[in-house]
Amino acid sequence: MFGRRLKSLFLLFYPCIFFFINYTMKFVFVLLGSFISLCSWSQTLGVDTIQIKRVDVLAPRLQHFSTTEKSIQIDSIFIQRYGGSDLSSLLQKTSLVNVSSNGSLGALSSVGLRGASATHTSVNWNGIPVNSLTTGSADLSLINAGSFDNIQVVYGATGSLYGSGTLGGAIELSNIPDWKSKSSIGLMSEIGSFSNYKTKLYGKYSNKKISYSGQVFFQYGKNDFTYIDKYDFDSPSEHLNNNQNSVLGTIQDLHLNIKENYIDLGVWYQVKEKHIGGLMGIGDPISFQKQRDSSFKAFLAWKRLIGKVRLEAKSAYLSDYLRYTDRGSATNTGYKVYSEIESKRWLNDINLRWYLCDQLSIDINGRYNWLKGITSNYKSNIHENESQVSLAAKYTPKIGIFIFTYGKEWNSELNPPEMYSISSLIHLVRKFINLRGKASTHYRRPTFNERYWHDAGNLDLKSEKGWNYELGVIMLAQKVLSGNLTADLNLYRAMNDNLIVWQPDNGTNWKPKNIGKTVLEGVDVELSHLLNNVGYSIRTSLKYAYNNAYDSDKESASYKRTLAYRPHHLIKFSSDYFRGRWDMGILSTFRSETNTWEGDKVDENVLIDINGSYGFDTKFAKVKLTGRVENLLDKSYELVRFYPMPGRAFYFGVNIIF
Repeated sequence: MFGRRLKSLFLLFYPCIFFFINYTMKFVFVLLGSFISLCSWSQTLGVDTIQIKRVDVLAPRLQHFSTTEKSIQIDSIFIQRYGGSDLSSLLQKTSLVNVSSNGSLGALSSVGLRGASATHTSVNWNGIPVNSLTTGSADLSLINAGSFDNIQVVYGATGSLYGSGTLGGAIELSNIPDWKSKSSIGLMSEIGSFSNYKTKLYGKYSNKKISYSGQVFFQYGKNDFTYIDKYDFDSPSEHLNNNQNSVLGTIQDLHLNIKENYIDLGVWYQVKEKHIGGLMGIGDPISFQKQRDSSFKAFLAWKRLIGKVRLEAKSAYLSDYLRYTDRGSATNTGYKVYSEIESKRWLNDINLRWYLCDQLSIDINGRYNWLKGITSNYKSNIHENESQVSLAAKYTPKIGIFIFTYGKEWNSELNPPEMYSISSLIHLVRKFINLRGKASTHYRRPTFNERYWHDAGNLDLKSEKGWNYELGVIMLAQKVLSGNLTADLNLYRAMNDNLIVWQPDNGTNWKPKNIGKTVLEGVDVELSHLLNNVGYSIRTSLKYAYNNAYDSDKESASYKRTLAYRPHHLIKFSSDYFRGRWDMGILSTFRSETNTWEGDKVDENVLIDINGSYGFDTKFAKVKLTGRVENLLDKSYELVRFYPMPGRAFYFGVNIIF
């Protein structure tokens, strides 16, 4: 019933959006010309001083042109509470994302937004895409949630800005520079169930000319939990072995202000060793698999404002290595499977933004990327070049914000389509209601593995492409129930051609295929209430998402069938109580059942966490003690079929800042 009503709303808006896309793109350029004339005319009247804020000069390009998008900033309280977990665990508990995980901490984990897959979610570190060159997705088990103080989720990120693979959205990671005179050294340590340990040593130093932050972290866990194996006879209780995980890494950020030349330098290196546990099913969960991931990422960026023009240049180098082995049995001294895969990328970006007046800026961006895949799993090493040119304009009159973007990519092996977007955020009722709207095109090129993998790759794969739109209503903070209530409601729909999925072919052999036309449509609602009283405060949040992602190809045997691992319903609820040095909270998540590509089901799950902390000052340091219980009700559940997730777990930590 809900799905039919939602479809009626889409059918109501569809003709308007279709007309909008087909007939207004040319008009946009005429409109921009009018804005330029308006700016020139206003300056002839003596208004010749453009007030460009320092924060706007320092803001990344993606942030500057994403102000009309729906996005959420992960609260620092949650980052601190789940700082010892990986990024997928944090996002699963705080955002309307769909998490897929092959088990406990350290196992392969990825997220999708709005019914899209992980290959449609771009993960960016300081604006640099870190998705795997070979798989197209980002393994969030490799990203520690506590390593960044700025984590942002952008829903339905614009393809003409971000590039390939943003149908679902984008995740932005960074550490924000601080230009105030201060310094600190900190030590964070956490111990948890299933022999999990995490330690991080970090430091910060800043003044008007320099801002530095650095950290070194180590993590280890046996992850030897017990679970109910419902796929075995009589559903016995099993103990998972060979599931150890260890991570060692460092992240360094340096920002310089040299005579208004802003220079940014970042380095991120880490190594992960993961023993891969056995699957659920008949018999004991025996496995002799192991995986090693190592990555090195570095970038150098420069930005400066010269008169009315902002210039920026950035260059980044990324190197990723993965080794997977399987001995097959305890007595085997060799390897049944030994696989290595390596990728190297050199990414370059140059950007010019012209502030024509206070209300209008125009942006030109150029990129060149050198890509290389190295593995015996391809017939030969793969080398590709790609480039992109994009244009963007942002107009900010008193009634709101209007943004237009255009992007075109070139690839030495593929021919990506042109991409467009136009979006707005209108202040409909001052200090009460804002309206959000967007229409855009998108695409995703096939990954290296999808094209070149031995005995599975498909050189005939077509790039995914299509268009999407969304409409949103935002209620700004209003006095309700002795506090401030905010609300955000969004309707969205995306039409995608040539969706690429890996499906079983002749039993256990999986191959990538284009499955024709698909539709992703849904609604997401977020409510937040903040009660501030004398001596205490209570913050409550409720988030709900309905999504219907299905095969819309009438010629397909799976016409109207929901795509695999796309739940129809997601619910996130949290309530936190703050009083003096104490805080405590409860958090609950719900995910409805999902299909699998084999035609089976993964059951729905309801999870509850409780947490608390206490902070105090000593003569030499600030100390914060933390504790939490995850999966309070000790539920056995899966996110991916046959991969058990851990039951009730306890964590205790301390954070000391000198």
